[in-house]
Amino acid sequence: MSLTRRTFLTYVGTGTAALLADPVSSAPFPNSRREKLTPPLGMKPILPSRKDELVLAEPFRSNVIISWGDALGTDGPEGAETFGFNNDFIAYFPIDARSGGRNPDEGLLWVNHEYMHPLFVSGFTGKGKKTREQIRTEKLCVGGSIIHVRREGENWKHLPGSKFTRRFTALYPEIAVSGPSAEQVPLGIGTLANCSGGRTPWFTALSCEENYPDYNLGGRWSDVPAEAIDDLQYGWIVEVDPFNELPPKKHSHLGRFKHENAAVHVGPTGRIVVYMGDDEVDQHLYKYVSAGKYQATASRAANQKLLEDGVLMVADFARGQWIELVYSQVKDTLAKTKVKLTDEEKKTLASIGSQGELLIYTRLVAKALGATPLDRCEDCEVHPLDGSLYVALTNNSRHGNYYGQIVRLVEDDDNAEGTRFRYEIFLAGGAQTGVSCPDNLAFDKAGNLWVVCDMSTEMIGSSPKKRSRVYEPFGNNGLFVVPTRGENAGEAFQFASGPVESELTGPWFSEDGKTLFLSVQHPGEESESLTDLTSHWPRGGKEMPRPSVVAIRGF
Repeated sequence: MSLTRRTFLTYVGTGTAALLADPVSSAPFPNSRREKLTPPLGMKPILPSRKDELVLAEPFRSNVIISWGDALGTDGPEGAETFGFNNDFIAYFPIDARSGGRNPDEGLLWVNHEYMHPLFVSGFTGKGKKTREQIRTEKLCVGGSIIHVRREGENWKHLPGSKFTRRFTALYPEIAVSGPSAEQVPLGIGTLANCSGGRTPWFTALSCEENYPDYNLGGRWSDVPAEAIDDLQYGWIVEVDPFNELPPKKHSHLGRFKHENAAVHVGPTGRIVVYMGDDEVDQHLYKYVSAGKYQATASRAANQKLLEDGVLMVADFARGQWIELVYSQVKDTLAKTKVKLTDEEKKTLASIGSQGELLIYTRLVAKALGATPLDRCEDCEVHPLDGSLYVALTNNSRHGNYYGQIVRLVEDDDNAEGTRFRYEIFLAGGAQTGVSCPDNLAFDKAGNLWVVCDMSTEMIGSSPKKRSRVYEPFGNNGLFVVPTRGENAGEAFQFASGPVESELTGPWFSEDGKTLFLSVQHPGEESESLTDLTSHWPRGGKEMPRPSVVAIRGF
């Protein structure tokens, strides 16, 4: 039988009853073992903070590269382009990457823009209906940005007006759909809900469309029917070439769901492997394996096609098995599934008659085949030294898992192209570790795991819900470094704390590992009006808070 949520928590080693204990009464307490260890990177770890600033461990320092609303110095289909709102995933592309170079001091950044805050972006207060002008203003703030950056001295600077600089928004012209679902998906406009992502070996960005249904619902774009979005056009992974040589594509072979990330790995025989999390409670972990093999000497266009033909799989943790989502192989099993489904789900499942339709309803098929439901499967990243997969499970308050955990998954025979695996709990969130709600992950060259946290509020229209009291002891959202080897293995050291009500996202290292690019997302998110702001980061004074990308130096 499939692994249940309760059984999975038992495997974690923290049963539901333990997680339901009053978490407010016990603030993160000093870990006596960690206090005797030498912190990594020569850093002086910080304590939880509630300051309205980006607090870093000594001796590290940062500078803001670009903020929401900053001019890009370019014109797009809708006029002068500006940097979008709520920057999330970042990927660095050396300026000389196409010729085999790895310039660590100049390159392009692809930056996701996950969602907008209506109060800040369009002035919508939640009363009445949104106007078409407000909705279109919001559509221009999501998607992604490509910016040209260069290190000058100790700081990084944005170079406006570069030939590479441009924006992808929800109003961007049509983006092609590749793979089996191409004929079923109506050709849409642009991209939105771009959360995390990945970088391919041929130096393109994979940008993940996550909470796309929210725009018609809480986002209220349905207030103007002509501006409402078609759900079938979103929930995909979009491949974008920052160098503007290859056309953008939504790859249907990677499935349709609330994509959090895309961790790209080259398997032992050269096949491209993409690990992906679905960020919603009780959803799943996926893997794609290409049919063809990556060749470094092949053209970038030829390698791009590796994402257009392959096999999508979903994880069954009870059996340690990847279930292949191939219609010809599973159609009989789907027809006889014993998994409890709603009447609407049964009707939809029965309507699936091709591989393309299966991929459109990836979530439902995975559920019907008995894939393991997880506690908000967010980012997953491949360890650079041993090839194992680290998976962030942020939380699941439905059954008392408020703090989440990080799972380490090891493929049998170290074969990422295979169908068998085993796993262990690498880190459990909570007071003892100081880590709460792990979200985005990154590795440095030494194999240290970098973890940013998402103790989040929820937005409904322009009215945010307050953050739960269970997170009060942890202060603002932070960034932690966790060694994976040596005497410090599994110990979390706090490296940074974000401004008030912000979330630190999208950590990415430059090629030489000496710069950490980081997004500071939604500072002041709980502000109820423009005259009653809860944050003024990064400009201070009485300024409106602005999501920004920073560069951290001192490594």
